[in-house]
Amino acid sequence: MLSKEKTIADVSSWANISDDLLRLIATLTRSPQHHSRMTAVCRSWRASLADQKINFPAVCLMLRNNGDYHRFYSISGEIFDELDLLEFRGWDCFGSPFGWLVTSDWDCEIQLFNPFSRASFPLPKNNSPMVKLILSINPEEPNSNCIVFAIYDGRRHIGFAKPGDLAWRALIYDDDGGFGGGIFIWDDVIYFKCNFYGCLNSGVIVLFEDLHGAHPESVKFASRPPNFHGGHTCYLFDLDGNLCMTEYIDYRIEFVIFKLDMDTKSWEKIYSLGDRSLFLGNCCTFTVAAADYPGCKPSCIYYTDELTDVEVNGIYEVEKYLDKDIGLGSLVQPFPKSELMEDFFPPLCWIIPYPL
Repeated sequence: MLSKEKTIADVSSWANISDDLLRLIATLTRSPQHHSRMTAVCRSWRASLADQKINFPAVCLMLRNNGDYHRFYSISGEIFDELDLLEFRGWDCFGSPFGWLVTSDWDCEIQLFNPFSRASFPLPKNNSPMVKLILSINPEEPNSNCIVFAIYDGRRHIGFAKPGDLAWRALIYDDDGGFGGGIFIWDDVIYFKCNFYGCLNSGVIVLFEDLHGAHPESVKFASRPPNFHGGHTCYLFDLDGNLCMTEYIDYRIEFVIFKLDMDTKSWEKIYSLGDRSLFLGNCCTFTVAAADYPGCKPSCIYYTDELTDVEVNGIYEVEKYLDKDIGLGSLVQPFPKSELMEDFFPPLCWIIPYPL
C-alpha cells in the first residue's frame, strides 16, 4: 500500500508529468469537455496541450441553455456534454464547423466565441435583429482573414464584418433595372472556393465581390433553378467541390437539391449526397464525410429549425425517394427528446467542437 507521504508527493508532481504521457492521456478523453478540464488543471498542462490537435470525431447539436449551462448532443456518441457558459445566458448562438460560435444578445453585442477554449473575438454592434450569422473560416488559422456575414432585419438586409471592425458594412443588391425598389429576402451565405455567394429566397445566387476593397459589390451570378418552388428556406453548401443548394419545402416536409455548374450557370437536380452528411439549421450550412464522424449517416440531412415543429427536427434519408417528380427526404430518426428541446429559445445550432 502506498504511504500517505508518497501519495501527497505524487499529487504535487502532477504538474511535472511528462508531455508524452500527458498527450497520450489526452487522446483517450471521450469528449471536448474532458479535454477542456485537463487544460484547466494547471498552466503546464495547458501549455503542453495547447498545440495538440485532438481528434474528437463529433458533430454536436448545442441545445438551449438550462440556467447557466449549455448542453451538447453528440451525434457520434449520442451523449450530452454540459458546459458552464454563464456569460452567454440568453444569447442567440449561431454554430459553425470550425469549433466557433457567433453570438448575439439583446443589447446588440456580437462576438466570435469558442465554447471549448473560451477564446473570443469582438465584432461590431448591430441594432437590427440578427436572423443568421455565418462564419467563413476558422479565425485562429494562421494568416486567417476571417469574415462574418450577417442576415438581419427580417432577412431583408445583409452585411459583413471582420473581428475588430468598428462597424458592419451593408451590401446592396439591385436587380430591378437600377431603380432600387426591389425587396429581396436573403436565406444563406457560403464561402466557396475563395469567394462569397449569397442565396435569395427566390433561388437566385448572388456573388459578393471586392469585400476587402473600398466599394464591395453584389452581382447576380446564377438564375434560379428550373421548376424551383420559391418562397421556402434555401441553404447553400459545398458537396465534393460543387456549389449546391437545397430548398426545404415545409408544407410537404421534403428537400429538393440542386447542383450548379459554375461555368454554364446551369442547374442539375440531384438525388444523393454520396458519402456526405449535410447539416442544416441555425448555423453555417456544411457537410462532412460520414466515415470521418462515427454515428453520421451517409447521404442524410441533419435538420433543425426553430420555426418548425419539434417533430420535424431530425435525420432525413435523401435516397429514400428516388422518384424524380417529388422531393427528397424521409425522416428516419428524430432527435432525442429532452426538457431542453421543448422550446427553441435560443435556437438550436450545429457545431464541430474540434474539426478534423
